[in-house]
Amino acid sequence: MILTFIGAVQTLLGLSLFLGGTIEAMFGFLLVSALFGGSAAVTLPALGTGSSIPPVQFALVFMAMRLFVPGAGQMAAIGRAARANVWLASYVFYGVVLAYVAPRIFAGMIDVTPLRGRTEVRYSSFEAYLFATRPLKFTTQNITTSIYLCGTLLVAMAAHIVCSNERGRVTLIRTMAIVGMIHSALGFLSVVGKNTPIDAGLMMFRNASYAQLDNAYQGFVRMTGIWPEASGYAAFAMVWFVFVFECWMRRIETRFTFPAALALLAALVFSTSSLAYVGLPFYAILLITRAMVFPGAVSLDRALWMAAAALAMTILVGVVLAVHPLFADQFIDLVKHMTIDKSGSTSGTQRRFWAMQGISAFWVSGGIGIGPGSFRSSSLVTAVLGCTGVVGAITLTLHFVRAFKPLRHSTYASVQDPTLATGAACAWALVQSLFVSALALPGCDPGTDFAILTGAALALRIKPVRWVVARGPAPLLLRDAVPAFSSLDDLPVPNFTPPPPDPSPALQAA
Repeated sequence: MILTFIGAVQTLLGLSLFLGGTIEAMFGFLLVSALFGGSAAVTLPALGTGSSIPPVQFALVFMAMRLFVPGAGQMAAIGRAARANVWLASYVFYGVVLAYVAPRIFAGMIDVTPLRGRTEVRYSSFEAYLFATRPLKFTTQNITTSIYLCGTLLVAMAAHIVCSNERGRVTLIRTMAIVGMIHSALGFLSVVGKNTPIDAGLMMFRNASYAQLDNAYQGFVRMTGIWPEASGYAAFAMVWFVFVFECWMRRIETRFTFPAALALLAALVFSTSSLAYVGLPFYAILLITRAMVFPGAVSLDRALWMAAAALAMTILVGVVLAVHPLFADQFIDLVKHMTIDKSGSTSGTQRRFWAMQGISAFWVSGGIGIGPGSFRSSSLVTAVLGCTGVVGAITLTLHFVRAFKPLRHSTYASVQDPTLATGAACAWALVQSLFVSALALPGCDPGTDFAILTGAALALRIKPVRWVVARGPAPLLLRDAVPAFSSLDDLPVPNFTPPPPDPSPALQAA
């Protein structure tokens, strides 16, 4: 195990926060670490070339120390977080067991593309390289993927614990708004600083073993920031754009969320990533549908702001078309290449092949799964089916439904309670996260963004204890929280104080 310079800095910060910081500060440290998606905090040569621990997983070590250290006073909160994330815990437990058992049970029964690394040193043809496979066997990637799955569960529990109080909720919003603005700024720096000392400085943070792709097309420099390639950069920006934008629509911490939403939207528009150009229309369709089906879901002033932004964008595009028609043609060709032509490209063909491996693994294993880390996919959906089978698909779906709460009024309509509103923002960002993962994720680990959003949503969408008027001789006390299948939590219920009992006949006679 070798500590990188990023890991060394994290160690100093993590130990300082562990000794003298609050749990909210430690959670903020974890959130900031998620920004370094192309970095390695620790390299693990014993597990094979390229094995490493990313900064967010390394920060989780200090977060866990802060939560589980004796005397921290978090045991009750840990129990509540474990119960709230029970379906995710079931998914992770089943996946970890399969990671060690399934590749040995089904060894040699199917040929798969490994999750990391090439299958051969040389290939007989380009097609052999694109569709390279090897017989299924247990590898170190099964070990590392099982560790990542455990980390995802711990992140979800940490998010639930911290966001169960008001300071944690504010920490989540403000930190991710700041992280979003930094992410956007780094993206533009990677474009304007291409082949300059700025680019060399950004390369220092891309110290993980991911392939550093040539992010350019016909003179357009694709936006990467400190990530190894454009799609990863856009995926992170897409998820957290939806979160801060939803918070802004609900008037939550607008001093932070409004500039963050603008910055991330600009980065996505100019990112030249196919994920961005597919993800933005997808979210726009969701937003328009909600506004049409649920009147009041988007307030009038927010709708006017969005209409003004769309008008300004239309005018800007018109000016560009008039002044620089050649540039406009090149940009349109770029967008077409990254979207419409993508499915017929070599990359699209390879990704379809990777995705179909999950379906093949599902049938070969009889719906059990061949274990997390056993093969490379290009979609979370087929990765979950191929790696964890029926059990994994059901448990992960139940966890998503429990966090999204599709039957809640606050999921669709605007509510006054900032806690419920923030939880709803997490829910819609979660939908966007799953959409992005369904298009590009290579493994069955849903990832840190998914864990943060689900853990926070489960914590924020619980109402406190209150009295509710009920028919009968005594009032009904809703203890701890309203059940997920109830809609009472989204309705304004007046406080009720039970009247004093009538005096007994003996007291009246006296």
